[in-house]
Amino acid sequence: MKPQERAWVLFEHNRERVVAALKEGRCDGILPAARTFFDGFAGFLHRSGCLPLFEQFPDHRERRSIAPFFFCHTMLYRPLFQISRLAQVGDTLFRSPFVLRLLGFNARQVQQGFYKGSGEKPFDPEALGEFFASATDEDFFAHQIVGLEAIHRTQPEVFRPGLWVMDGFRFTVPKGGHGLPAGDYKACVLGIWQDGEVWPLLWRFADGTVHDLPLGKEVLSSAIQAVGKGTIRHLLVDAGFVDGKWIAQLSESMTVTVRIREDMELFSDLQGLARMEPERWEEIALPKRPKNKETPLRREIIGFSQLESWSARDTPLSGCLIRDTYATKVDEWAIAQTGDAEAQAIYQAYRKRWDLEETFMACTRYWQMEDLPPARRSVILAMVHFALLAFTLLAIYLAVSGSDKRPWSPPPRFLPEREFAVYVGQYYALLLASELMAIILENFEVWRQNKDKILSALQMTEGTIPRF
Repeated sequence: MKPQERAWVLFEHNRERVVAALKEGRCDGILPAARTFFDGFAGFLHRSGCLPLFEQFPDHRERRSIAPFFFCHTMLYRPLFQISRLAQVGDTLFRSPFVLRLLGFNARQVQQGFYKGSGEKPFDPEALGEFFASATDEDFFAHQIVGLEAIHRTQPEVFRPGLWVMDGFRFTVPKGGHGLPAGDYKACVLGIWQDGEVWPLLWRFADGTVHDLPLGKEVLSSAIQAVGKGTIRHLLVDAGFVDGKWIAQLSESMTVTVRIREDMELFSDLQGLARMEPERWEEIALPKRPKNKETPLRREIIGFSQLESWSARDTPLSGCLIRDTYATKVDEWAIAQTGDAEAQAIYQAYRKRWDLEETFMACTRYWQMEDLPPARRSVILAMVHFALLAFTLLAIYLAVSGSDKRPWSPPPRFLPEREFAVYVGQYYALLLASELMAIILENFEVWRQNKDKILSALQMTEGTIPRF
């Protein structure tokens, strides 16, 4: 059987079997039993059926002794453990038996090698980078389509709101040594709105010079194929995605709300209509702005329906013109929505698009996307790809577990607790140090006969295992 086709091996909690084995002097590993947030998150990944997703990443290597799962799973946990550089993976991840266990390794693999008889040790940062070095933009896109399908199949409650948001964000990397060029990239991200949050569900990478519109068309078309027509019931997009014919086609199965560019005839039409009925302007509450942005003194809106639609299409269209009055100027901007809608409804719907901007801000500031290291293009894309996936999986886990926390920043790093996780075969048990010591003293002779193996298992709790 090929390594990537190996079946999952799951440890079962069975205190009776472990204690019975310990009384006979048998033990395969003793690890710190840190019970933290990550234990619940790892269990969620298993229960939700997400783990097979990490086996399906395209593998272009000629030699495939280590399965793609381990590379992908490690890259998923990188931002969760607040690791900004792949070079830190060896020091941060692989010296901790607890983290090794979370990543899918077990005590036997750590001591005896990656696969039985091979003598291979878990991979190092160089192997991690080399795995993703040959990955293409299409590989990441295809992998996330599979991920979207998996989430849609296993977490149907995520899709109930039906309100989706799409936009692009840029990320850059500095020039590095060994001929590594600086990079300017973008991701077109489609996410679903969830009560003040937007969870990214599908994205497409490209160079920073590529326009949003062609990326958006490909992302949305693939998303509809993955989740089925009708799942996306309302889509919010910015002015970079304006294409009348395309939006008219989308309106056959969903409502589309889009900001209108100032150079469009529709924008001028709304201004002309507003001048004809100046008494209809309605003042609304001012939004909260970041400290570095000026807040208008007054904001007013006015709306019109049955507007002249997109070119060559007979699509009902409504518009909302917004007027912001500052101390020294007056600005106007506009939003359009397919179908018939009041100005307040259009405005309030479009405001939810800013929740995706908040997601981008969180990813940039707290998920290392503003501190990407010089690296090959595909390695950078892998770091961003799995950070976006980690953000969404973390958000879903927080929601289904009933937590009131938000996924804006990775959870705090773990701290070991009082117990040890003792492994025997496919079973484990959590034992206090006093319980383990009592078993040793009560069965001293059999433990002395098996001294070397027991000491080797205990050394794993001391951080004396080799570095990989």
